[in-house]
Amino acid sequence: MDVPAAGKSPDAQVEPSARNDDGLDAGRRDLVGIGASAGGVEALKRLAGALPAQYRGALFVVMHMSPEAHSSLPAILSRAGRLPAVQATDQMPIEHGRIHVAPPDYHLLVERGTLRVVKGPRENRSRPAIDPLFRSLAWAYGPRAVGVVLTGNLDDGTAGLWALKSCGATTIVQEPNEADHPQMPMNALMHNRIDHRLPLEGIAALLTELAQEGSDPFEPRRAPPPGLENEVAYAKLQRSLHHTSALGRLSPFTCPSCRGALWELEEGEHLRYRCHTGHAYSQTSLLVDQGVEVEESLYSAMRAVEEKAATLRRLAERWPERMSDVKKEYEQRARELEQSADVLRAMLAGEKL
Repeated sequence: MDVPAAGKSPDAQVEPSARNDDGLDAGRRDLVGIGASAGGVEALKRLAGALPAQYRGALFVVMHMSPEAHSSLPAILSRAGRLPAVQATDQMPIEHGRIHVAPPDYHLLVERGTLRVVKGPRENRSRPAIDPLFRSLAWAYGPRAVGVVLTGNLDDGTAGLWALKSCGATTIVQEPNEADHPQMPMNALMHNRIDHRLPLEGIAALLTELAQEGSDPFEPRRAPPPGLENEVAYAKLQRSLHHTSALGRLSPFTCPSCRGALWELEEGEHLRYRCHTGHAYSQTSLLVDQGVEVEESLYSAMRAVEEKAATLRRLAERWPERMSDVKKEYEQRARELEQSADVLRAMLAGEKL
């Protein structure tokens, strides 16, 4: 799968609402992005199984998974329901009545009538990530799009739902009390005004209703949020350092992935962060990665301290007895370093990083 050529202009240069060249029926809310993480396979199976064979929408699924995984999700969803599911490929045409699944270690993005599969920067510690899919849907299709967040940990999808809602799209979350892992739907509800909060069978029924022509007339097209075009382009690796002034406010934090500066973006009541190379973090995922960074730093410090203490003891053993002052100094320094290592070990054992 090819990464798009650097510098290619985003498809979104043309006002999305002014075009209707994708071969799908207009006048319906029929372009549906679905995001899931922990517990997502079973949730997606239930959702696919509840959709009718004559469902008229096109679905795009992002499921968090290991980059090294071989995804069987398309085959699983095809067996679970009446709609065919396929693994998306770059430049694949969008087809209604089909489930398009993001491949491992690639973002899935939507352009007008076409899918992009790109190895862009990780967002919220994940690739594929839900937010890039949702933002691309918001930019390309505005009120015709639908965003659905299912079971999962942390808060991927929250910022993407904000972008969708800002463009007049419909937003849906799985009822948290039904979700195996309620954190993702709960965070989406906490930071956004969500249109529908439903169990899985209710989501399937609503998606079927929304895909019917004229079932839910569109509101007038809303102007996309400032920076949304840049956000979509960052996922395609089409932005660089000279675009950073459009990101937001420069923060005092650095990116845990590349050590570049992080810019702070305020979206409603939600803060998130992006560096100029494109790595993006919600508040929660940034804290998680900072915790990992602190732990790694403490282990590195403990290793260095213990190695120096061991070196001092080794050298002390080799000093002859007539050099007892030097020998004692080395042993004392080794003891002090071992005490420091004990402090670091205690921090690693008991500190919530």
